[in-house]
Amino acid sequence: MRSTTIICTGYARLPEGMAAKNLYGVMGIGFEIDSETDRIINVSSTFVTSMCSDFLQSIFVGHDMKLGLEEQIEQFENRYFALGKKAVSVAIRDAHNQFLIYKNKIKVDS
Repeated sequence: MRSTTIICTGYARLPEGMAAKNLYGVMGIGFEIDSETDRIINVSSTFVTSMCSDFLQSIFVGHDMKLGLEEQIEQFENRYFALGKKAVSVAIRDAHNQFLIYKNKIKVDS
């Protein structure tokens, strides 16, 4: 039987001058997380190209959210060169914050 997963999403405003700004207005990142192991099993984003979404998956899938995301964000920032870099980093941090809120709620409810 497959364990239960949760989805934590984060958003950030896109900078002026990006084509995606006209389509979406914001950058969105979603992490599907195994709620038993806290590992990321899937990543989704509002990137226009699948290549960029695949790039994020290569960095984040398999990572344990309890360990934080600073190393992965640094890896992303060192390898991604485009106008929306800061917005993506902010959205990732926002998604991680949603995960922390979820973990706190689980502790309180237990």
